[in-house]
Amino acid sequence: MEGQLIFCSDAILRFRSDYDETTALPLLSIQKTLSESDPFFLLRFFRHAVIVEEGTTLANIFFAIEPWKDLLTAYLDRDIAAYIDEVRKPSKPTSWDLEWIGIERRSSVYRAYQHQQRGEDEDFTAWFNRERIATDEFEIENSCDAAGFIKGDSQRWSLSENIHEIKNLPVILYNKQTLMTPQKDELLRESTSGVRSADRSRFIYGETSFSFCEVMEAIFISGLFFYTPGDATSSFEEIKDRLDELNVVEEAEADLADGEEKPLKVEIAEGAFDSLTSHMESETASWQLLKKSCQAENVLPVRIGVITPAAPPEPFWP
Repeated sequence: MEGQLIFCSDAILRFRSDYDETTALPLLSIQKTLSESDPFFLLRFFRHAVIVEEGTTLANIFFAIEPWKDLLTAYLDRDIAAYIDEVRKPSKPTSWDLEWIGIERRSSVYRAYQHQQRGEDEDFTAWFNRERIATDEFEIENSCDAAGFIKGDSQRWSLSENIHEIKNLPVILYNKQTLMTPQKDELLRESTSGVRSADRSRFIYGETSFSFCEVMEAIFISGLFFYTPGDATSSFEEIKDRLDELNVVEEAEADLADGEEKPLKVEIAEGAFDSLTSHMESETASWQLLKKSCQAENVLPVRIGVITPAAPPEPFWP
């Protein structure tokens, strides 16, 4: 079916056909009419464009997707039911200044640098502070992100700390996407119509829209990030305790020398990578166990050694 999905302020997900702009049917009603027993019905609409009605909050969106929470949990690798259950709990008055949740599409283009291997006896601090070697290529990053916004403040604020602080905030889809580059690379000329400047960047705008799967990924993966609300709370408390121990002081001023950015020196605190190391060890152990189990099955062949990816016979650029 051709049309758009609409998150409505009454916490119902609706579908509007491109051939009838006056009626929006509840998607659950469509499923019950066409294919009530199909557990994958929602997959048909993953690439459909989405509209968010004015006044629709994050909690409204959670309740709207509840009929398909199991499918979305499998797709997003986030416990959707846990988030919905948490949002239903009573909340204290909010203490954050956030006014809305924005979902935006951004692209960044900046110079690629050669990544040197860390020396065998080289510590992290020395490795991070090595002189970078510029290449002729560029890093190109694209993302759909969800963040908190405050009127008059250009800063994007994290959503991943406490779901109760943000559940009643309205959700807004930005219909302009941004392409941003550093001013020093001069990829965008300021004299060109439509090019804007801010701080040390230049950027351009263009129209965009969001599919259903992009909105879900932005909210649960980019924005809320953690598998459950409980994981977010415990992680935030751990970070707070860690920062108190380190007595971190943030320096807001950036020194400039001869019009060039002064390289920042990175200092690695003792134990800063302990959680990452622990995660890597856990993932390695899980993979080894899975590998042994698959090899023991001895049904399908296990590939050992290097697998060479297919490559084009000639460069794709002119």
